[in-house]
Amino acid sequence: MTRYNAVTEEHHVDVEYRDSRRAAYRILSPGRKFALRRLVLFVLVSLAVIWVWRTLTGGLPIEERAVLFLFLLAVGLWLTEAVPAFAVGLLIMGYLVFVLGTPIFLPQPMDVSVYLDTWSSPVIWLILGGFFMAEGLALTGLDRRLFAWAMRPAGHRPERVLLAVMLTSAVASMFVSNTSTTALLIGAVIPFLRRVDPDEPFARALILAIPFSATLGGMGTIIGSAPNAIAAGIAAEAGKPVNFVEWMVVGAPLAMILVIAGWRFLLWRYPPGIQRFELELDVQETPALEGKRERRIVAGITLVTVLLWLTEPLHGIHVAAVSLIPIVGLTMTQVMSAAQVRSLPWDTLMLVAGGLSLGAAVVDTGLADRLAVGLAVLTELDSDLLVFLVMALLTVTLSNFMSNTATVSLVLPVAVALLPGREMEMCLILGLSASCALLLPVSTPPNAVAFSTGLIKTVDLRGPGVFAGLLGPLLAVCWVLLLSLLL
Repeated sequence: MTRYNAVTEEHHVDVEYRDSRRAAYRILSPGRKFALRRLVLFVLVSLAVIWVWRTLTGGLPIEERAVLFLFLLAVGLWLTEAVPAFAVGLLIMGYLVFVLGTPIFLPQPMDVSVYLDTWSSPVIWLILGGFFMAEGLALTGLDRRLFAWAMRPAGHRPERVLLAVMLTSAVASMFVSNTSTTALLIGAVIPFLRRVDPDEPFARALILAIPFSATLGGMGTIIGSAPNAIAAGIAAEAGKPVNFVEWMVVGAPLAMILVIAGWRFLLWRYPPGIQRFELELDVQETPALEGKRERRIVAGITLVTVLLWLTEPLHGIHVAAVSLIPIVGLTMTQVMSAAQVRSLPWDTLMLVAGGLSLGAAVVDTGLADRLAVGLAVLTELDSDLLVFLVMALLTVTLSNFMSNTATVSLVLPVAVALLPGREMEMCLILGLSASCALLLPVSTPPNAVAFSTGLIKTVDLRGPGVFAGLLGPLLAVCWVLLLSLLL
């Protein structure tokens, strides 16, 4: 659990968060000094966007100019973090309703209900069900028990322990928060890392392996990573819906291939200098809910939910409806209280909903087709493979410097217009590629958690970051295109 202390002239605030709200609280923490800095940055970004917008959009229709301004503003705010990312998501929705839905700017206002309906998107319900399920596992301590059970067959050989840690991290991150997974496993290995020689190569390999595999593991399911949800939503809007099982068929094997390749890479770069390694997860730590009743309820609900997600083609129950099982079940049985429901990372849902709204507006106004014309040089190469590869590399590059969810929200609506008829492949490729951004501490929350231990430096992330950033998009393109031919 991470604790943040915010001290101001007037009061002292203690806040405990273990998820994406840590970054939001850091940005929103009280203090006139930080508020002034954010205000100045926001003004500078807005002025730069206005200058670029006025320079580039003289001959465009009003609705396209309006959405392009929003597009550029979102890029600037997400890139600079002048305001929290979730606040940009809310800004997107409010802007679209005000500008496109009133006669103040458009003589004939557009139907803007679609930009608010993203809150009720099946993708949102799917993610929310995952949040409830993950919180239930954490409250009852079942997450630690599952990790300990998964690590038991590894034994004491460093190579096998490293592989077990990476596979456990990857599989867990397909269904629960990769940030929580990283925090849990790093907490388990830190006692060992404190005892060994600081120059021991295996120690560095172990601390790097956890965020590496947690982030890549998020490829495996729609709920594993927010970019996956954005990509699935945009694919559905294009008339090419991707269900839970279809995404898993594509994402899970690719994630496992990359994790195993990463395992070999880390062993090559940081060969173990020790012969024996013992990793013990503290399953005796008292969870918030230690009763057998609560554990049985959470275990049963989790098992039923995951099985129904995986067997959707057999029973036909939509994954969004299945997601109601943990939402209703855990609250009805009082495993989760109102306070715990309020503590869920709702900011992530705000960001995803805003991203879906922006993508829909870019497409509805024709801006996506216009921007795609600017990238028409790619289509002149007369090779869909090269178009996919360039867009995948662009996505992973941008994701290293800004939110991967924001990157997919901005790039994907334009990218799908490049190759009409191949929207599903583009959504899958870019959604998967966004999870390969591992170059910097700020690239992903798991990277930030590992970096915050002080046991690795930024330079240590470069090797795995370049490895995943080049190999991941290449394999994603090849794997998705191969499956599109076979299935």
